[in-house]
Amino acid sequence: MTTPPRLGPRKPRRLGIALALTVGAGLALTACGSEDDGDDKAEDKASAIERAGEVDSEVNGDTVTITDNQDRKVEVPVKPETVVVMDWSAIRTLNDFGVPVDAVPQAAGSLPEDLSAYAGDDVPKVGDVFEPDYEAIEAMDPDLVIVAGRSGSPEVVAEFERFAPAVIDMSVTPDDPADTFSTAEERVLQLADIFDVREEAESTMDGLATQMQDLQDEITGADETAMFVQVSDGTIGAYGPGSRFGTIFTDFGYQSTSAPLDEEGSHGEEISQEFFVEYNPDVLFVLDRAKAIGEDQTPALDVLDNELIDSVTAAKDDRISEVDGFAWYLAGNAPSSIQQMIDDVKASR
Repeated sequence: MTTPPRLGPRKPRRLGIALALTVGAGLALTACGSEDDGDDKAEDKASAIERAGEVDSEVNGDTVTITDNQDRKVEVPVKPETVVVMDWSAIRTLNDFGVPVDAVPQAAGSLPEDLSAYAGDDVPKVGDVFEPDYEAIEAMDPDLVIVAGRSGSPEVVAEFERFAPAVIDMSVTPDDPADTFSTAEERVLQLADIFDVREEAESTMDGLATQMQDLQDEITGADETAMFVQVSDGTIGAYGPGSRFGTIFTDFGYQSTSAPLDEEGSHGEEISQEFFVEYNPDVLFVLDRAKAIGEDQTPALDVLDNELIDSVTAAKDDRISEVDGFAWYLAGNAPSSIQQMIDDVKASR
């Protein structure tokens, strides 16, 4: 198999993502420039570096003990030979560090260019993220099976444990949605320990943390409101700060509107187009679900192209931004997906 390209050059270790990417949930940041701000950032950096080492994996020579999302301690061989991965965040994470895998699920839609090696017939497709093809996977005699997200359930893990010597659930499901990125970092570093790319992974995650912190400082200082919506088959769902897309608020620093959305839920709340006029966001982020999963439906931006939406501040200022569906919806915890999120938010500035 052709080794996938690496994410990019290694950068010096600067700031641990464990704190930097979740700081928005607990700190009221203001525009940088004062002495106090500098002191606060120095303290944040020291805390982040300390926390960056708190990863639930222990390297023991030829094996790594991983504590996975189901709180299982699993002994995994370092650099396992035959690896099956049933989650696109985990696949993309390994791809980011030049680690190929031997079988993947069938993609729901088209894959991004960096994952084109997995689009054809050269790599076996073993079911999909909801229903693995256990028989095909067992025939491969895998050394490691990685599940997460849609495939990360106790039932799926139990089925794989019948024949696979090591199965780990790399889902990112923190109790507090504000901890999503710190948990994502832990998963990235656990995978890095398995495949002996820890130094590169730390450097990459630190670079992402620095970008996100700088962007958060800028956005928080601007004091702008945003709304995140998903369009699917003509239906519009809005997401609040505690939702699966709450990172727009907690990590990037946009203010939510006063819209009465369920901030604790992980699913969007269906809204009408009058809703945009009533709560009038400065910026509108749009995810086209149909495009992300390869369905032929009216494009999301066409659904939102009307006189009502045109009267909203975000439309008047040309700040309606369609985000990358694969990065945000299908593989949100991989380093290159986080980079895409950062780029999407930058595009809203």
